[in-house]
Formats: sequence, structure tokens, C-alpha cells
Amino acid sequence: MSLTVEEIREAEDNEEVIELLTDELQRLIPDAAQEDRDRFHKTLATLPRGLRAMAGMHFFDVSMSLDDLGWHFANQNEDRDLQETLNGLRELEITEVADLFEKAVAVMEPYLDTLRRGEVSGEEFYDWLRLIGAEEKIEPMNELIWAYREKCGELGLLETWATYAKKYPERCVVPSLFKFIEDWD
Repeated sequence: MSLTVEEIREAEDNEEVIELLTDELQRLIPDAAQEDRDRFHKTLATLPRGLRAMAGMHFFDVSMSLDDLGWHFANQNEDRDLQETLNGLRELEITEVADLFEKAVAVMEPYLDTLRRGEVSGEEFYDWLRLIGAEEKIEPMNELIWAYREKCGELGLLETWATYAKKYPERCVVPSLFKFIEDWD
């Protein structure tokens, strides 16, 4: 069953809102779509803008939770993934982080094809990042993003999902055809 505006509004706390949103995203983006980037992006295009933003920035949140901004580019370096991340951060009104991400993309832009071709192994990634001069430019951005995540609380950037969903619940649900017909009458 689809998530509703009422469920978002009636959630007891941010953790419950995030759980509702996560469940809805898992329902709308099946495992097969998550494993196939073309299918993933086609599926994203069908989602309401809030859910699309959340799905688009999710891998970035994972990167910043477990690793750092540099490593994010090792894992996510396709133009459409980078654009979805940036659009997601902007839609979720995480402007400070979006600006930092956009600067990091500009730093990495000349090297993305190298990453896409798989010319840098995971073991040599940080040495390579230092060699091209990107690490010293990206490290201060890491610090700022980690500080922002810290301010968000225990849930990190996911906390912004709850804030956004409470502010714009209608942007986080699939419109119901039945509701559309009711409103039309």
C-alpha cells in the first residue's frame, strides 16, 4: 500500500518518518532496479520529487557515513548519478552540502573518465587522489559535510528527509488515482 500524506503527518518522530519513507522507496524501487543503473534512473524519473531527491542522494549519504567525498566519486561517477545527487541535495534544501558537492564535482570533473574506465583500483585510489591534487581540495569539504551531518543528529543527512517530508508531505507520496477522481468530482 502506498504511503499517504496522513501517515507522514501522524508519525510520532523523525525516525518513524524516515522508516515510512525508506519503506516506500524500497517498494517503489525494486532490487532489480537498484542493481541496473539504467532501470534505476528510469524508475527515479517516475517518483514524486521528494522521493526522487531522497533516492538520488542516498548513496552520497552512505559514502559520507562510511567513507568520504573522494571515495564517493570512486563509487558514483556517472553524470546522471552525480546530477541526481546534486538535484536531491538541492530539493531537500541541504544547500550548504549541495554547494560543497557541486564544488567537489568540479574538482573531479577532469578525472571522471579515468574512474569510469576503471583505471584506478580501490587500493591505489587515495594515492591517485593525492597525485592529481584532488585530496587536498576535497578534504576541507569532507570536514564541512561531516560537521553538517553531525549537526543533523544521530540520523545524519537522513534527518533532512524527515524535515522535508513534514514540510512537503505531498511531494513524498505517489498521487492516488482514487483521490484524484474524488477531487475531480
